[in-house]
Amino acid sequence: MTAAYRLIISVKRNTYMDLDFKQILKGSMGKENMVEHHFEGDALIIGCLDCDYAPEPASKECFKCMVDRMSESGGAKRIVLRTGRDLEISGPSGQIIRNISSIKRCSGSVTRNKGRCRRCHSSRNIVMEILWESFPFPNYSAARAALEDSGSDEECVRCIASTQRTVSQIESDLEDIRKGRS
Repeated sequence: MTAAYRLIISVKRNTYMDLDFKQILKGSMGKENMVEHHFEGDALIIGCLDCDYAPEPASKECFKCMVDRMSESGGAKRIVLRTGRDLEISGPSGQIIRNISSIKRCSGSVTRNKGRCRRCHSSRNIVMEILWESFPFPNYSAARAALEDSGSDEECVRCIASTQRTVSQIESDLEDIRKGRS
């Protein structure tokens, strides 16, 4: 981190707090999406050196991270977990991650939430956040419960019905993937 973006603030009793203004400006203070990732040819490279977890592709943390990074960046034939010793995921395992990340990418809201939709507890973005937060074991019941607190106008009813269909489709698609039908 460069000195230009680092500020040490003195607070009472000589305690110091480090602030990274780059992170604050990006709105990502304390969020896990700070994992560095980029493409090299047909491979999505995920930087795991600063991760708190051991790079184990079969762990739920790594699996969630790979799906999240690919859903943010787009599909890749291979995934490389960059560590002291790189790990490559490709073939059928890579295809499963591509399929799930595609489902996640398509599940987001297609319109920008404005006004009361932004504050709505049943908005598609909030429901999808609830659903994907617990991935690889999505909490379908919590997502559906969030949809029960709905508005009464026609636009709200259409939005909630669409989101309910999306939750059901995600559940069906992920179950097909688990059973090897995808």
